[in-house]
Amino acid sequence: MRHLLLFLACFVTGAVAALAIRTARHQPHPVLPPTAAAPAPSSPASTSANAQGTPVNTTCAICGMPVDPKLPTATYQGKTIGFGCRMCPPKFQAEPDRYGPGFLGATRPNP
Repeated sequence: MRHLLLFLACFVTGAVAALAIRTARHQPHPVLPPTAAAPAPSSPASTSANAQGTPVNTTCAICGMPVDPKLPTATYQGKTIGFGCRMCPPKFQAEPDRYGPGFLGATRPNP
């Protein structure tokens, strides 16, 4: 019985210490209000604006994050597409037909 109590005491102490360290080091992603969507900066090589000049999507179909207006946009079937992180534009440019339908609300094919 003594060994069981010693084990439980060590387990609880370790769990509390790990939780305290994780809480102290936690840095959440900034949450943008829905009305704060601004047009993405334009770069002639990889961007093209639609009628409004803003991305047609509010969530990135590749990573699932909200669209970052600071990132470059791309054009797919005449629509401006926004991305959630800096890793998404190269993925989209490599396989636009795989990711494009996801941005436009259609079902994208499985990998």
